[in-house]
Amino acid sequence: MKRLLLLRHAKSDWSDDDLDDHARPLNARGRAAATRMGQYLRDNGLRPDLVICSTATRTRETLDRILEVLPVDAEIIHDRGMYLAMPDRMLELALDHAAAVDFDPSVILVIAHNPGTHSLALELAAEGDPETLRTLNMKYPTGSLTVIESDSDSWPDIMKGGRLAGFIMPRALPPVGG
Repeated sequence: MKRLLLLRHAKSDWSDDDLDDHARPLNARGRAAATRMGQYLRDNGLRPDLVICSTATRTRETLDRILEVLPVDAEIIHDRGMYLAMPDRMLELALDHAAAVDFDPSVILVIAHNPGTHSLALELAAEGDPETLRTLNMKYPTGSLTVIESDSDSWPDIMKGGRLAGFIMPRALPPVGG
């Protein structure tokens, strides 16, 4: 089985108008949400063995907060191509990185941006709980996570779609330590 975890970066800080979009950090709410998502991943056994993260400051900070509560022995790749990538490009990059590492990852975590993350989640969620699919279809807030599972042992098969095993929004998670 293969699992693809699609995570939109947590809430970013817009207070400095002089910052380039790529350099925007997380705000306090975003830092808390990223930590809660790390707890969720840890508590639900969703430990990636390959992480592909946009190079934007907010995505890297999201990953850092997750790794504070979810220690993993994962290959971590920061890829500028993930910055504002559209769904086909995001999937292409993820598959290229999965093929390039010297092991066969079971769980890949992609940390990127909208609208690409939301669109890719919709494209790959071929089946799943109808209510969860409806929620996914409506919105993809910052810090949200989609879990796509495939019974295949081949990453390229995930392009055909998989099962939506979860769509988790940070506001639905308990506070840190809660």
